[in-house]
Amino acid sequence: MRQNIFTNNQRPPSTIKDKTQQQVLPNYPLLLNKTQSTPTQEIKSNYPFSSYGTSTLNTQSQQTSAIEYYNQKQYPSQINYQQQQSGMTTSLSTTQKTPSTISTMTQSQPEQYQQKSMINVSKGICGLRNIGNTCFMNSVLQCLLNVPAFNEHFLNGDYLKDLNSKNSSVPNEYSKLVATIRNTPNFQSIAPYGIKSAVEIVMPCFKGYAQQDAQEFLVGLLDGLSLGLNRVKNKPFYKEMNDNLNGRTLQDLSKEWWDYSKSRENSLVLDYFQGQLLHSIKCCICSNSSYAFDTFQDTSLAFTRAFKILEDMDLDRLLDKYVIEETIDDYYCSKCKKHQKVKRKFTIWRLPHILMFHIKRFDYRRFSSDKLNHRVKFPLELDMTKFIQDSLDQSTKNCQYSLCGIVNHSGTLYGGHYTADSKNPYNQKWYRYNDSDVREIDIKQQRYDTDGSSSPYILFYARKSLY
Repeated sequence: MRQNIFTNNQRPPSTIKDKTQQQVLPNYPLLLNKTQSTPTQEIKSNYPFSSYGTSTLNTQSQQTSAIEYYNQKQYPSQINYQQQQSGMTTSLSTTQKTPSTISTMTQSQPEQYQQKSMINVSKGICGLRNIGNTCFMNSVLQCLLNVPAFNEHFLNGDYLKDLNSKNSSVPNEYSKLVATIRNTPNFQSIAPYGIKSAVEIVMPCFKGYAQQDAQEFLVGLLDGLSLGLNRVKNKPFYKEMNDNLNGRTLQDLSKEWWDYSKSRENSLVLDYFQGQLLHSIKCCICSNSSYAFDTFQDTSLAFTRAFKILEDMDLDRLLDKYVIEETIDDYYCSKCKKHQKVKRKFTIWRLPHILMFHIKRFDYRRFSSDKLNHRVKFPLELDMTKFIQDSLDQSTKNCQYSLCGIVNHSGTLYGGHYTADSKNPYNQKWYRYNDSDVREIDIKQQRYDTDGSSSPYILFYARKSLY
């Protein structure tokens, strides 16, 4: 498989089983909320999501309903929510879709799977406790948990049809986290132990409680979800793709590479987050051209490419410089059979439903490293039209996106803190998540589109059609 040009991370190998193995939820202790207890206090409970340390249930009827819910020994998404009568399970039933609704969902068309019900307008506004230098994880999760449409697949059990038993830990823990968040009283907090442990299995580098990078965790989390939900049961052997057009169009070549990629990995995660990039190189001596179509999930934008290092800038300029043609003085030409000067260009060929921009603030050099605190301006509404003008793919006809999440970093390369600004997909209000603390903010007063900020590290944009 060709290396991901955007993140320089290869996806892990996938092992698929034909049948889904269902697991029984552990009975972990239920933690009291922070206003009622000290860190050492805990109570025993049969609440099914107690591995996340949910705050105390408000009423006796809610406690009884939760216990009955757990006794069915199923995952939250496997329950028929509409059979529940009260308490926490009542709110779960509001998101249940009928089989006919689910059947209309086709691969790579998540906008058909919109959650239009406004019954949940007050749900999902929940903090995540810092369980030991885990602000990097909490900030990423808060943005992902508020991505429109995507999380409904985990809440109602749609993801289970693709689940493979050997790699099920990350999808199952994420499903439990989504359900817990939706059923925790607003502005309280939970402890995300389960999802951290699951990601550690896929990415052992996240074991322990050292400071980590938020973008690397995002890649690991999405890899773990995609690995456990890969629809491919028999992966074909790897082969080198032919970049010679031989009378074919670029659109034909794009489809061939895209279909091959899907033949090896095809998941719910990729339906939402995967796009395609054209990498073209033209020799300045013989004019020979070569092409490569690579998939991507997040786009890394660097300050140092074609910029003065001290400049502040905006997202449009960063994207302009990313796709601009550049000259490389020493590149091997397969036709000339020697190194020549070439022109290289990136073209965004297929747009994903969720765009993620990683702003490379950490500058690593041979003798010194530092954080780049440049202010970046970015819009609340993003039109990608001018960045995909060379593409002929149908996905580029829908280029209108809305900002839905920001992972912020404050501090230095050697010590800092992550927070998140995220838009609730139901009430369309913005909230600032600082671990356990959650408060509503006026996103327009932040003046991100006019004054910019030196804090944004990852930007999440969702297609408007998902709302």
